[in-house]
Amino acid sequence: MKKSTMLYIYSGLLFILFFDLWVENSEQASNFFGNWIKPFIDEPKFSLVWSVLAIVAIVVLFKYILDAKEEEKKELEKTLESEMGILIMANKELNSYRLQDNLMSILNRFVQRYSYVNAAQWYQYVENNHQGQTKIKLNFQYGAEAEEVNLNAIQQLYYYCNISTLREFREVKEAYTNGDADPLVDFIIDVHNRIAHKSEESLTQEDAVLCSLMLLSFEILERDFGIVFEDFTESNVDKFQRLIDDNRTGIFRAALMEDEYYSFTHTRDNQKFNRQYIGRLLKIGDQNIVFTIVLDSSILDEPKYKEIMLNIATDFESLLKDLEKMYNKSREGEGD
Repeated sequence: MKKSTMLYIYSGLLFILFFDLWVENSEQASNFFGNWIKPFIDEPKFSLVWSVLAIVAIVVLFKYILDAKEEEKKELEKTLESEMGILIMANKELNSYRLQDNLMSILNRFVQRYSYVNAAQWYQYVENNHQGQTKIKLNFQYGAEAEEVNLNAIQQLYYYCNISTLREFREVKEAYTNGDADPLVDFIIDVHNRIAHKSEESLTQEDAVLCSLMLLSFEILERDFGIVFEDFTESNVDKFQRLIDDNRTGIFRAALMEDEYYSFTHTRDNQKFNRQYIGRLLKIGDQNIVFTIVLDSSILDEPKYKEIMLNIATDFESLLKDLEKMYNKSREGEGD
């Protein structure tokens, strides 16, 4: 029995007790009781005690019915809340499947649109800092390939770099964008001096990341001033190239260019030799995504292959905008 119901019962009993004591010990109360109450309750053979108890019983019953109704209401609210939670979870999962299906449909249509496009891929980009080191993870999530093309997409890639070095690269890159090229040149020289003296056998993946930062810096200068990477690295060019190729830093370099497209070439001597790649880092919803387009090496035989690649990249930009709209719409649907 609920505390509130017991309270009503105890209150009724206390009232009877105090009323009885009052009547027995007060002449005025005795006269009031004899003249006004006794004729109505004793003569009809229905005592005061039973009258009060009947009233208490009615109040208790009424309160019990109200409590039962309140319990039913709360149970119904819990059931509805639970069912609503299930519906929300189901809606999120459904939206996720819809997003994946729509994404794959868009990627497949894009691959089929151009004869030189072998594949379009979506990598999640995650960057974490811990104890002075930056860990960068590229996680393959979606991809579409042209018929009879086997890319063997890498599922996960990890890169490690000193936090201060990565921060410095981004700072000198921004300074260059603002018209100051000296910090970028100094950065190239510093990184080159740190890895040039090492033997090829002693070079690590972190050295590959440093070499990638140096290469990106060179390519920025080469784009605007015609500086050639090989002219600076001289005898180390083959060593640096093998270091970059062995650690597959192309998509990583595309991610670090952040606000622009980045193209790179597969240079290892195998069936993928001269395969072209275009990549770009985007923020889709709350995720950083690196999109890559894989182009067949035969595109280099086209007299205007650069123009063709630019057109593909431009169309790719429209694709990315469609993906972002679709993703945001899907996330809004999850919150409904």
